[in-house]
Amino acid sequence: MKIKAPGRVNIIGEHTDYNDGFVLPFAIDRYVEVEVSPFKKFVLTSKLYNQTVEVEKNERRRSWTDYVMGVVWAFEQAGYRVEPFEMQIDSTLPTGAGLSSSAALEVATAVAIVKLMGHRIEPKDLVQICVKAEREFVGVRCGVMDQFTAVFAKKDHAILLDTMTMDYEYVPLNLNNHEFVLIDSNVKHELASSEYNKRRMECETILKTLKKRSFRDLTEKDIASLDPTLRKRAKHVLSENERVLKMVSALKDNRPMLAGCYLYESHASLRDLYEVSCDEVDFIVGYLKGRAGILGARIVGGGFGGSVLALVRKGFIDFSFEDLDREYRKLFGRSIKLLRVSSSDGVLFSHLISPGSESAT
Repeated sequence: MKIKAPGRVNIIGEHTDYNDGFVLPFAIDRYVEVEVSPFKKFVLTSKLYNQTVEVEKNERRRSWTDYVMGVVWAFEQAGYRVEPFEMQIDSTLPTGAGLSSSAALEVATAVAIVKLMGHRIEPKDLVQICVKAEREFVGVRCGVMDQFTAVFAKKDHAILLDTMTMDYEYVPLNLNNHEFVLIDSNVKHELASSEYNKRRMECETILKTLKKRSFRDLTEKDIASLDPTLRKRAKHVLSENERVLKMVSALKDNRPMLAGCYLYESHASLRDLYEVSCDEVDFIVGYLKGRAGILGARIVGGGFGGSVLALVRKGFIDFSFEDLDREYRKLFGRSIKLLRVSSSDGVLFSHLISPGSESAT
């Protein structure tokens, strides 16, 4: 049995999903695919890493196997039986590019377990199992956006997700003669995961200091009393939430130029206020800014490397990209990759998760 789950691009709303904020992702036509069959032990094979590993239940290895076994653990924590299986994993998603390959692996594993074991589960519960696996087994304190997108995404649409209420709305990707492209910086700095968790702790400190339950309860006036670093973090979250809603209006109104401006604003906020960018990514965004046919660009993902999302006029990126790659190699000694992607369905639309699953409109 083969199951695949997509990666995702978040148009805007970065580092807001674990702060009860708004996000606007869409799934892309790059996938993690797993092939599973019952077996006497848990045996996992990764084509990407060219490894076959036998893993005990509940065994943490601090490697790619934790994303699979974390889902097994989370299912059993939720009261579901999981028998051993053999799994082969393949992927068209680049790792470390900020496109959520880990969540795609978790969701593909979760759907495979549901089908293999004959369980019934609601899609939102499946999402929470995958989030629990990454937070409590893998140890990355992620938000809910990546797993939610891999499950609920709908082709030709982005998802406006309110991570506080889990309400969501499909937003048509009205781009006319424009397209989103990804530029992989081909760099992932080692401090990425530790700084990600640090940002989460800083946000928790903000709420504790101000005696607020959620960032949705904060105003600009509230954050004025914070120390400079925490004030910058809070200002990013508040302004980024506003940009998500503005971006939704721009897409609905077919205003790609305005959408591009919001991308540049988001990058500046992530660079200067949340401080999760890096020299390589800043160079890419700066190079693109103001060039013909490039409407906007920003860092995507957790930060400190990964990919840049750019909104471009169709046919304009190729020439600019060749020049950009040449200059990038001179400065940083490595090449970048251009990834053309299309929107994709999540597993809710491509696999029957359970006979009683909710439907989305």
